[in-house]
Amino acid sequence: MERVLLISMGSRGDMEPFLALGEELKPRNCDVAFCMPAQFQSLAAEVSETFYAMDKAFLELVENDDVKRIIAQVGSAWSRLRTMIRLMWETKPLQQQLIRDQKVAVDQFRPDLIILHPKCIYPIIAALEYGQRIKMLCPVPCMLHTVDSEPNIGFGDPGSPWWNRMTYYIANKVYINKSILSYAGPLVKAEFGFQELNSSRLYSFMLEEMPVEYAISERLFPRPDSWPAHAVISEFRERNKAKHWTPPAELLQFLSDHPEPLYVGFGSMVNDQPERVGKIILDVTAELDLPVLLNTGWGGGIQVADAQLPPQAFLVSDIPFDWLFSRVRAVVHHGGSGTTHSALRFDRPQLIIPHIADQFLWMRLVN
Repeated sequence: MERVLLISMGSRGDMEPFLALGEELKPRNCDVAFCMPAQFQSLAAEVSETFYAMDKAFLELVENDDVKRIIAQVGSAWSRLRTMIRLMWETKPLQQQLIRDQKVAVDQFRPDLIILHPKCIYPIIAALEYGQRIKMLCPVPCMLHTVDSEPNIGFGDPGSPWWNRMTYYIANKVYINKSILSYAGPLVKAEFGFQELNSSRLYSFMLEEMPVEYAISERLFPRPDSWPAHAVISEFRERNKAKHWTPPAELLQFLSDHPEPLYVGFGSMVNDQPERVGKIILDVTAELDLPVLLNTGWGGGIQVADAQLPPQAFLVSDIPFDWLFSRVRAVVHHGGSGTTHSALRFDRPQLIIPHIADQFLWMRLVN
């Protein structure tokens, strides 16, 4: 029986492709374990009871006022950049603890294969130190391997093919030097007893040797011919989440009274005027006589007081899209990979209002 450890960091959307893959591997005679932020232990238990927790403070960073201002794009681009650089330095102890947490999971579970999220550093170190088998699972394209028509997701709008290719070189060098070497470098020799990390070796391993699966739909993003053979596009990975969920009677009644409503939700995204956003949505849908489901999300990007809620509107917070999207007429969302692919799966019209990073890419691909 092959032992497979799936390690992921990020929001709920970053966990789902790993949970889906774990669910797929279990019937294949695989012993599956997860290493994720502690807040996701009950979610991971829907697939496997073997769970190794990473420090919950990582996810709590989203509640940090500085992080909220960056996500909401409050202030100038320069002020946000200064804040991001300061946070990278201030959160270094936390980033190092996350690396330790990942090492504990690997040492205790002793996997034959590690499947890792791009934010997770330790598996790459283990692969270089003692030949640990790893595979990176990317929920978005335009991260490691170059695309002529699109820049790396951290660089905004597309430019010339030359510039687009250059952004990947810059981003990969920054990731290696400012994340892997800055955070893990001090731990590798002094604490783990490993060989010192080398920037050139890291770069060649990650780009030329490490298997990478992009868990996305080729309907949206065809595989570039220039990619190496070990970089593949599989499919968007999604569990049947509805089997773990029972719709409340009030929601069923609303859908019976108002069939095919509009869905509006921004996931974990935040903004500095959530009440105003909620009012705009209610005003527009009332003017159009359009029933609407508003997902307040755990980011709090939409807020509506119960007293303000008209009969043609209904609030939800945590709801499986594989159950819901077959019942709505269209989807307005932030452009997360999971929401984008779920709307695509059910062939629903979608309007993306991007906030950060890859969401602008999904908006361009959908348009």
